[in-house]
This record gives sequence, C-alpha cells and structure tokens, in this order.
Amino acid sequence: MAEPTWPRHALSIGVFEFRRSVRALWQDKAQLTLRAFGMVIPSLLTLAVTIVFADAIRNIEAFAVPDMVRGMVALFWLFGVYLIAQRVVSARPRINAESLMLTTVSARTVAFGLLVAEMLRILAYAGFPILVLTGVSVFLLGSPVSLILLPVAAVLFAATVVVAGSAVGYAVALLVATSPFVARHKTILGTAATLLAMSGYFLFLYPQISGLSQAALAWVPIGWLADLAVVGTPFVGSSLRAAGVIAGSAVLLIVGGILVERETAVFWFIEPVSPDTEGSVSALEQTAEKENPRPATRDSLAAAVTPLVVPRFVSTPVRRVAEWALMRTRRDPNRLMFLLIPVFAIGSPLVSTAVQSGSIGALGAPLTAVALPWLVGSLFAMNPLGDEGAVLPVTLTAVSGDHYVRGLIVPGLVFGLPIILLVTSLAGLVSPYTIGEQLGLVILSGYLTVVAVIVSPAIGMAFPRFSAISVGQSRDVLPPRMTAVAAHAVLILLPGALLAALLVAPRVARTVLAGVFGFAPTILLELLNSSPYGIGILSTAAGTFHAVGENIQAIGLDQLQIIGGGTLLIGGVLCSYVLYQNAVHRFNRYVPS
Repeated sequence: MAEPTWPRHALSIGVFEFRRSVRALWQDKAQLTLRAFGMVIPSLLTLAVTIVFADAIRNIEAFAVPDMVRGMVALFWLFGVYLIAQRVVSARPRINAESLMLTTVSARTVAFGLLVAEMLRILAYAGFPILVLTGVSVFLLGSPVSLILLPVAAVLFAATVVVAGSAVGYAVALLVATSPFVARHKTILGTAATLLAMSGYFLFLYPQISGLSQAALAWVPIGWLADLAVVGTPFVGSSLRAAGVIAGSAVLLIVGGILVERETAVFWFIEPVSPDTEGSVSALEQTAEKENPRPATRDSLAAAVTPLVVPRFVSTPVRRVAEWALMRTRRDPNRLMFLLIPVFAIGSPLVSTAVQSGSIGALGAPLTAVALPWLVGSLFAMNPLGDEGAVLPVTLTAVSGDHYVRGLIVPGLVFGLPIILLVTSLAGLVSPYTIGEQLGLVILSGYLTVVAVIVSPAIGMAFPRFSAISVGQSRDVLPPRMTAVAAHAVLILLPGALLAALLVAPRVARTVLAGVFGFAPTILLELLNSSPYGIGILSTAAGTFHAVGENIQAIGLDQLQIIGGGTLLIGGVLCSYVLYQNAVHRFNRYVPS
C-alpha cells in the first residue's frame, strides 16, 4: 500500500537520483566531454544552418507533414524503448540503498522515482537541441504556441519511452530472475535479441537495403507527436492525430506505470533462481541412476557451459581453462558491451557510407572477414589475469603457462572459427566478387581468426585490469582495458583491412599505401615548410616522401598482391608465435602483487 504522499516522495527520489548521476558524470571529465559534444554539436549545427538560411525559413511555404516524418519519430521511439529496456535489465534494475528505501517508502514510490530520474536524464541530454528548435519555431516560423507544444512533445516522447522501456526491461529482468533456463542462457538469448532488434532498426533506417520505408511506421500512434509539434507552424499536420497522441500517451503512461509498479513489486521481493537450478537432478532421475549406474559423462564445470561442449580430444587442463573462460563470458555479459564501442564507432560510418553509395554488397564480405575475427579474438582473453579475480594465485600454481594460454585460445577456434567461415561465405554469396575472391575472403577470415585468438592473451596480460568499475547498479563489472582493445584492433583490423583490399581491390590498396606513406607526409611537410619557421630540410624530406608515393603507385598490381600480401601473412604468423610465447612467459613469471 503506497503512502498518501507518494507522488511527492517519488519526485524527490527522482531528483535525488538525477543529481547523483550528474555528480558522477561531473567527476568523469572524459565522459562529460563526450556527452557535451553530443549535445552541443548537433545544436550548433542546427543553429548555424538556421542563421545561414534564416530568410528562406521565414518564407517557407506550407506543406503537409509526410508519413516519412511520422515514421521516423516512431522508429526513434522504438529504438529508445529498446535502449531503456536494455539499460534497465543490465544496469539499473534496482535503486541504491535498496533495503533502506524499500523499508522507508512503498515500492510504488521507488519505482516511479526511478522513472522520474530516467526522464530527467533524457531531457537533460536533449534539452539544448529542443531549446534551439523551439527558438527557431518561435522566431523564424512565427509560432508562439511552439513555446509550449515543442517542450510538451519532447516531455511526452521522453516519458513514454521511459515508461514503455522500463515495463519491457523489468519484465525481462523478472523472467531472468524466475526462469532457470533463461538465467542459464541469458547471454545467448540477450545477444540474439540484440541482433534481432538492431537488424529491424537498420532495415527501416536504411530502406535501400530492405525496401522498407520509414513511412511504413506512420501508423504507430507515438509517431503522431510530429503532428503535435508542428501546430501553429507553416507545416500542416493532422489535428485529430495531435489530439490522439496526447490521449494515447496518457493511456500508455497509466498502463505502463501500473505494469512497472507490479513488476518491480515482484522483482524486488523475490529470491532470484540459481542458473544451475535447471541442471539439478530430480529424485526420480537419481533413483534411475542408482538402479542403472553409468559413468558420469559430464562434471559440474562442463555442465555449466552447456549447450557448448569443448571437444574431448583437448587435454584436460586445457579443456578446464577453456570451460572456465566460457562460463565467465556467459555469466558476465556486461563487460562485453565495452567491445561494442569500437564496433559502432568504426562500423556505423562505414555501413552508412556504403548504404548511401549503394555499395553495401561490396563492403559486406570484406567487413565480415576482417571485423568478426577481431571481435571473436576479443571475447575470451582480453583480460585473463583480471578475470581470474581472487582465484588467480590458485590458477597460477594449478596449471602451466602453455596449458593456460591454449585454454584461452580454444573457445575462439572451436566456436568462433566455424561461425566466421559460415558468415563470410554467406556474405560472399551476395557480393559482386568472383568465386576466387569469395574463397580468398573466406580463407582470410579463417587466417585472421586464428591470429586474433592467439595474440589476444598476450595483449590482455600486458594491459590487465584488476579493479572493477561501476555500470549503473552493477558495481563489479570488470571489462578489458580500452588500451588492450585498441592494441588488439590495431594488430588485427589494420593488416586485415589491407589484406582484404589487396585481395578484392588492389588499386584502392595501392592508392591508400601511396597516400599514407608518400603523399600525406608530403603535404604535411610542405605546409610546415610554408610557415614562417620553415627550414630547407623540410622541403627535401617532402620531395623524398613524394618520390616514395610515386614509386608505390608505379608498383604492378600482381607484384603488390604477392609481395605485400605475402609479407603481411608471414608477419601475422611471426607475430602470433612471438606473442604466444610472450603470453606463456608472462603467465609463468607472473607474481600477484
């Protein structure tokens, strides 16, 4: 039963939680700078465009709001619901000082306080852009009513996203807490759900790929916020839809709020199931085993990683290390999210450029052949010493360096290599490349996978992380160091991309090499030489680099493929051997501090 003053208490909790988030962000200057750029740069670009085209904006002619705009709003809303749901499941399923809060105020108060805090975070992030758009609408489009309606539309968008996403997130968290099957396989199920959601998002975001236009989502009522936002402006929306989105948002907030309250009341007061509950043997099975004794085929560690099975031909110490690495990865998926940062940072611009230029088929197979091996190589051994935690001294004395490093390599080879070969083959089938080039990309993907999984233990041991960090309410997330991730990416992605280019686009590879090692340094040195502090030696160096670029451009394509590709392949083999031995040496000589 909620206390009579629960709305005021919920608002206080929400404001307090929001202030805690602001203080934590203020202490992390790097993250604060990145988020500030994310808020300020789009707003400044909008402001600059507004100033340049102010006269044209004032004289804009009236036209109806297209379904494409409504669909775009709905698409971003659905994506926001997914992000909030994922955040609730992985980072913020509970409030700080949970025992104190739940014995002081009602569960409803706490649940709505968390909703308020999340709404305030979204509005703080989007506040500056909304302020700029409101100013444009009021002063250039002559719509004083936008001073109210645009902020109202923004608040409704944020509130409905948070409530709907939280309802979905708590439902998933409750399922994980009550279902042994889901608890055991949450990493696999979560990865599949993420891939499905992202695939659906990109299908609508890039209609050039699927033919599905964003206008197909115009029927989603939340997309009618576009009609509400343009009231009073030269853009003509539907008054009925504008009224409908207000009523629909109110219904969603009420129903979603009730669902969140019910879900949290159950989730916060139950004992979560153990992931091993499903694997326990029933009394009937135990009786049958006594009547028909048979040798045990699986121990507890092997059972913990099912349905994944490390082959029996692998020696026992190596198999144990491999199973231990698999179990850690499956039970602690939060740390793997950090690996997606470079994936989105590098992959999103490439995919967007390929889609816009119509070359997604040509890019897909090489990108798969290069990026997936790097990702698989990063999954299990980017922080092996730190992942051992308190049992590291036992591990150091229980297994040799050779067995330990091989155990870290086995999961990537046994489970990652077949998947990468299959995916690269499928990507090659829809690419414009010849059969020989497709086969070459498949072989390249296998080669890069082997190299990536072999070199990762040495990199992870060179840049270990022993101190856990805080992600939302999770205080013990131990991701790999970004230095290790970046070093591994440099060793795999750069040579891999060059090998792929030499295979399917040798002219492009030759031009890039000439630019990097010849013409780019030439331009830089000439600019420095043209300054008041220029010296004669810079001009000579510029000429030397220019000659290097011209010499590279003069190399025959066949010669470049044979010599350049062979050098990179041999270099990868040597690098793998050296770093493998380095990892073994580091493990054998490591002494915990």
